[in-house]
Amino acid sequence: MDLAIWDYPPAEFLASGFTSGAVENPFRITRHRPEQCAAMLVEDEVDVALMPTMLALQASNAIDVLPSVGLVSWRYPYARLVWQGGLHDFPETIAYDRRVAQERIATRIVLHEHYQVDPTFVPYDARAPQALLDTEEDAALLVGPNVPSLQPEPFTMDIGREWYELSNYPMVWGLYVTKRDQSTDEMIEALIASGEAADDNRDVWVQAQETTASLNEFYREDLRTGLDKLAIASLTEFRKYLFYYDVTEDVPDLPLVYLDEDEEEEEEEEEEEH
Repeated sequence: MDLAIWDYPPAEFLASGFTSGAVENPFRITRHRPEQCAAMLVEDEVDVALMPTMLALQASNAIDVLPSVGLVSWRYPYARLVWQGGLHDFPETIAYDRRVAQERIATRIVLHEHYQVDPTFVPYDARAPQALLDTEEDAALLVGPNVPSLQPEPFTMDIGREWYELSNYPMVWGLYVTKRDQSTDEMIEALIASGEAADDNRDVWVQAQETTASLNEFYREDLRTGLDKLAIASLTEFRKYLFYYDVTEDVPDLPLVYLDEDEEEEEEEEEEEH
């Protein structure tokens, strides 16, 4: 089986149960930009993809979301809005790479809902984060694996932290997804085991990375691998906002699938209730 994950360190942590050898790995893992992972699933180049949450919800009628594991965080140094003015002088225009649709809508939501401002987002084609700082726009939305290493002098806003301050929930950035009816127990069990092993071996993994003090804190305290109740509640809020902001035609379903034994337990519980 083929699995596509993001070429971001947080995604590498999510899959570290496999790459460390802590659990058995049934996948051939490849790494790509987030939107490329989604495209590869659509084109049947992989069996499972770590897909940006927004894209998964937009395609909810055609995909299945594998349960219990995902890329979740309370803050997110890999998506930052940078400008000169600070909170008393919000930007009127924001430069962004048009490929980062999820981070753009999350930024739009938090700016409107939390600060009552509605700047214009100006798309650029395949523009690296550093290059976005050199545009004529007032601000730049920086997204990517190298963003934490950039040291821009202007004001910086962490989009993950802003979502938490708005919703009181961690942001769910990515979900493991298959095409509809293509998931198997083997896939689900392996991915859940890898996520659990990542959590169990978090300290060892973090110590092996070359991180700043801030990133070290992010990996130890803010990054999560599980779709717990708080993550599901966050997904519910995000689904509503996608509808309110005309990203989806209605509030999309979250098409979670489960292990066969979990489904049997649910059916037994329902029978007992009746």
